[in-house]
Amino acid sequence: MGAAGRRALRAGLALGALALVLQGLRGWLASKRYEFTPAEIAQLARHHAGLDHELAFSKIIVELRKKHPGHILADEDLQWVFVNAGGWMGSMCLLHASLTEYVLLFGTAVDTGGHSGRYWADISDTVISGTFRQWKEGTTRSEIYYPGDTIVHQAGEATSVQWSAGTWMVEYGRGFIPSTLAFALADTLFSTQDFVTLFYTLRVYAKGLLLEANAFFSTLGC
Repeated sequence: MGAAGRRALRAGLALGALALVLQGLRGWLASKRYEFTPAEIAQLARHHAGLDHELAFSKIIVELRKKHPGHILADEDLQWVFVNAGGWMGSMCLLHASLTEYVLLFGTAVDTGGHSGRYWADISDTVISGTFRQWKEGTTRSEIYYPGDTIVHQAGEATSVQWSAGTWMVEYGRGFIPSTLAFALADTLFSTQDFVTLFYTLRVYAKGLLLEANAFFSTLGC
């Protein structure tokens, strides 16, 4: 076998291994137990939609802690962190994070918009205040969402997104969450080069993972 044949064989083996890993990951995501459901988060957010967003967020945090003790970050770990991605800029406050789920508060105090990104995760957002506009790939019209509305972004989809100033929402993601970080951090790494924000983002995600690890080992009696 020549050099070209060996390279082709190695490439084929690598692609085969990757396919097996992806298939295994897909099976794991489909069969595992999740702490939250999209319907639960959307219903909770809708219940407080239309309120002042800070009041709504405080009530949502209290209710999530009652329903999911040990799975919501403590007050001292909650932090509003800028997010620059796809040309838009917003701010998030992470409440829960694991390898397969997250719950966060998100919004913007200024008009902003850009590309949604494509993810290996399903993401749903329920509007608390303001308006959100979405233009789906393959269409020629956009849709506007108002307080109480829920927007579902399926894995693999891409849209154009736009938030009006003062839009705040509750977001739930389910899938392979580490895969979303590449998009979420790309503008920070290659455009704004705001490494303080990068540190804040990675730190709060690490705190979420540690909290979930602690909850997992607690169920084992460790």
